[in-house]
Amino acid sequence: MAIESARDFTSFLDATTGHGVTGTYFESGKLFDDFPLIDTLGFIDSGSSVLINLIIDQPYVSIEGESISVEGFQPTAILKASDVPDIKQEDKIVVDAITTNKGSTLTPETTFFIKTVEPDNTGYVNVILEKV
Repeated sequence: MAIESARDFTSFLDATTGHGVTGTYFESGKLFDDFPLIDTLGFIDSGSSVLINLIIDQPYVSIEGESISVEGFQPTAILKASDVPDIKQEDKIVVDAITTNKGSTLTPETTFFIKTVEPDNTGYVNVILEKV
């Protein structure tokens, strides 16, 4: 018997009551429709997409060198594996703007490429991101 249920995963990533934010996942290589360049609404087709909830983080990292260290922030995200079953490197995630309850923008909408996919075999996927 699993410790967490699908309901637990969903509530943890909820943007209103949980720890998550909203975004859009774009799967590269899969077209939104049967027309390779223009979708049914007349826009240029950038692949299939799905709305998702995710937890975005930017942990501080330090890579030790021989004489100096390289330090900075590495954006990562946690997603529900069932939301992105075919996730792979070079897919794209657009994280919606993060705002306060009064509407002030804390972080603007940000686009990331997926650099590394790390499934944890518990129902979540951790991804290493690169800002576009």
